[in-house]
Amino acid sequence: MKGTISDEIEVNVPANVAWELYGTLHLSRFIVQELPTLLNKVDVIEGDGSTGTVLKITFPQGTSGIPYFKERFNIVDNEKRYKQSQVIEGGYVDLGYIFYGIRFEVNEKDENSCITKFTVNYEVEDVKLANHAFTMFEPLQTVIRSAKTYLTNKHTSN
Repeated sequence: MKGTISDEIEVNVPANVAWELYGTLHLSRFIVQELPTLLNKVDVIEGDGSTGTVLKITFPQGTSGIPYFKERFNIVDNEKRYKQSQVIEGGYVDLGYIFYGIRFEVNEKDENSCITKFTVNYEVEDVKLANHAFTMFEPLQTVIRSAKTYLTNKHTSN
């Protein structure tokens, strides 16, 4: 069974400003710093944030379920402003997912605003596992909402 879940939010900053956060390793650092209940730490195993980068993402101690996962950036397209990653170890792979991927994108609305969007694509053999895919939905919504506040505050203070 394959599935997709996504959400988007309008941000009142230019798309290139939002991409400076979403398109780089700054997003992981932002989550650890600003949302420590979501992630404990992010280690760069390989790469510099471009295509091929591998991260080890560790959840806070006491988080039920998955202690960590490794993700690889399969595509980082700075021109089209989207980043596609895939869990390659731990996390949903250990739970039995055939595929679990996250895509972040920043689409220009006008010169002063953009739409940030995340999409989770997954594939499972056991239909019961599909419900676990939704456990990432709320944390990813928290990320894009917090990023919106951060970007808006940073942009208006400059």
